[in-house]
Amino acid sequence: MIIDTFPRGAAYDLGPVWKKIFPEIASLARLGAQAGEGRRLIAGGPGQGGAYANVEEYAPRRREDALYEGHAAMADVQIVLEGDEFIDIFPLCGGEAEASRDDARDLVFYAGKPDAAARIHLRPGLFALIMPGEAHMPCLAAGSARVRKLVVKIPADSLRVPAGA
Repeated sequence: MIIDTFPRGAAYDLGPVWKKIFPEIASLARLGAQAGEGRRLIAGGPGQGGAYANVEEYAPRRREDALYEGHAAMADVQIVLEGDEFIDIFPLCGGEAEASRDDARDLVFYAGKPDAAARIHLRPGLFALIMPGEAHMPCLAAGSARVRKLVVKIPADSLRVPAGA
């Protein structure tokens, strides 16, 4: 997991795909509330060595109403464009009980709700890179009644794991 600001994000040595897509991600993030909802391809999309992004707006949830989720193939870059939210993170150890699985969408929801190993207070100007193996519970209520968020999906096998991780 990486949590940082956009000015420092381009400096991460996560491989050529990161260097290729990060400027476009940063440009979308700079649009803030002006970013239109919907899905868009970044650098041609995953089939062309890029990624895809989705902008959505929603009312954040209470932790009691949410589940941890995880992905096997895709890494998430989560960016709040307007408002704020919490994201709880929990490292998967293997054998966690699943509530549901959708392999076509690369999405697993977990039945258990262990205490978070980390809680991110995500607000404009920050990004969180969440890798496979890191269950996360996004969209949790912090202070805002509405959140506009950009979620970028990057094929995890195209990213280089940072040294020391």
